[in-house]
Amino acid sequence: MNTSIFNDPSANAWLNLALVPGIGPKTMQAISEEKCPASQVYELDEAQLRVLGISKKSITHLQLYPPNKPSKEVENTLEWAQKDKHYLLTQLDDVYPDRLRQIASAPALLMVKGEIDVLQYEQLAIVGSRHPTQAGIVQAYEFAEQLTHMGLTITSGLANGIDASAHQGALQAGGVTLAVLGSGLNKVYPRQNQALSDEICERGALISEFALDSAANPGHFPRRNRIVSGLSMGTLVIEATLKSGSLITARQALEQNREVFAIPGPINNPQKSGCHHLIRQGATLVESVEHIAQELRWQHDAQESLAAVKPKNRFANVDMSPTEQTLIKALDYDGANLDELVRRTQLPVSQLNVLLMDFELSGLVRQQQGDYSLI
Repeated sequence: MNTSIFNDPSANAWLNLALVPGIGPKTMQAISEEKCPASQVYELDEAQLRVLGISKKSITHLQLYPPNKPSKEVENTLEWAQKDKHYLLTQLDDVYPDRLRQIASAPALLMVKGEIDVLQYEQLAIVGSRHPTQAGIVQAYEFAEQLTHMGLTITSGLANGIDASAHQGALQAGGVTLAVLGSGLNKVYPRQNQALSDEICERGALISEFALDSAANPGHFPRRNRIVSGLSMGTLVIEATLKSGSLITARQALEQNREVFAIPGPINNPQKSGCHHLIRQGATLVESVEHIAQELRWQHDAQESLAAVKPKNRFANVDMSPTEQTLIKALDYDGANLDELVRRTQLPVSQLNVLLMDFELSGLVRQQQGDYSLI
């Protein structure tokens, strides 16, 4: 529990103002630029409030619920913050993340559930498609795992697909990961990631600027994305189409003067088209975590970490015949059909079918719509 929000009238007024429906980060930024303390906003007349960009509907709410007569939502939020590992942070707090404070339209209020200290850790954002290829899932997981071994904290948006895989990779490595929500902390979205969010809270944190019971809606995600990139030294895009929200995150990272990284892929894979676009626009092409470390000049335990993140041969300890090794070398994460595998291996179809079935049963290969790929 953080106590400043309860003991500091200025912080309490700031919280009250940040939860007024219709008042978003741009309005709060305008108030800050006017150097107007939150408590004084409540003393302004309607004309002065309209100059600050506050709508008539918001003005009515603001007038009905001054700091000394908070709304039910504010009362519930203050009650929520009294629980263990629940925090309300305004920019008046010392523990408000330094990197995030530097961006335009920095959130006026952050709600945090988990370990508060991790907000100050050096972070790298990993983002991408909600509908990735199997190769993208593996890349997100393994890059997060390896970057965690290098001492970085992984930040993402808890969405299905790339986000969830990145969080899982960081957790598997025994590291810390932060999830920024496009909903309130009482309404984890998507619901199927509730168990993952609970696991994240044990070592990392969930973060939101939205009221506790806010449901996710499309307008929330660009705002969520600016926090993901704003917390981080750089943003790594794993897979994204040209219309993906991940490209919004990347653009926001550039606007925030942060690094952008992208992993290339096959030119006929639409999920890589966004990455290729970013690379043409100047993003750093990434093939390994060492490329990220070099760009960020990340020196954390350099010798140990670079040894730890060298790509691992997953099949080094698997006893295989020469024929099995031939097939494994012919497989990749993008997938290939039986005809293509015959061409690559020069093995007969009957033998390939037997080998592929054995690999599927062993959990080395998966088959989707007639294509076989490594897991």
